[in-house]
Amino acid sequence: MPRGAKPSIQPGKTILTNGNPAEILQPFNFGQVNQITFAQAQSLQTMVQTATGAIDSAGIAGSINGEATAAGVSMSLGAIIKRHKRTLINFQDSFLIPFVQKAAYRYMQFEPELYPVADYKFHTSSSLGIIAREYEVTQLVQLLQTMSPDQPMYPKLVTSIIDNMNLSNREELIATLEQANQPNPEAQQAAQAAQQAQLQFQASQTAALNGQAQESAARAQKLAVEAGAIPQELEIDRIKAATTNLKAGDADDKEFEKRLKISEQLLKEREVAVKEGNVANQATPQPTQGLQ
Repeated sequence: MPRGAKPSIQPGKTILTNGNPAEILQPFNFGQVNQITFAQAQSLQTMVQTATGAIDSAGIAGSINGEATAAGVSMSLGAIIKRHKRTLINFQDSFLIPFVQKAAYRYMQFEPELYPVADYKFHTSSSLGIIAREYEVTQLVQLLQTMSPDQPMYPKLVTSIIDNMNLSNREELIATLEQANQPNPEAQQAAQAAQQAQLQFQASQTAALNGQAQESAARAQKLAVEAGAIPQELEIDRIKAATTNLKAGDADDKEFEKRLKISEQLLKEREVAVKEGNVANQATPQPTQGLQ
């Protein structure tokens, strides 16, 4: 270059040379861009995602980019959120809290008037990220589908879903839900009246069934008394039949004894038949009545 030339670079500047410029000015290369560079970049991205937990739709192919089922997507997002949480905890335990503590010590050392010396304990608080919010909303929606709207947990789950969404009128929706969930006095009175009417109806049914049961018990007692009197009547009829048209004498006495034996045998046969009938009635199941 000519003696006294300025080596500064600016737009439109002409560089004068003494001789061939290709031999005097040599180009400066920042590196060759070839195929191995892209492979190294992909490996670096994978290592960064594994170390920090940062992930995108292209990080796990076929899991969260629309090529898997809902269960697979949920499992993949769960693993991603766990890695995010682990990375955040490592960051705050290894860097953030120690840095804040040491900075506080330096402030207390050099400016004790503004920062009084004391034993401080620092705690960190974080909020959910976008992926974590979407994951929780998905889990709450799946839980919401397993219960009916009449259950008390249903409005709370709907409120949680709206609270995790980034809506402009989220506070208004939550206030509307809380107002709708407040009990209505008129509806409560109507429900109480209906419940009392139902209880009265059930009490009347119970009283009617109790009356029928008492009537059945009295009828059964009456039949038992009548059944107990039947053998006595049969005995009287047997004696009357045995003594009818009989007079004093040996022949009539023998006829009386003969009739008495025949009547005793018939009476025994009738008692055996009655017992067999009772056993058969006990073995047969009887229909029962119940209050529903």
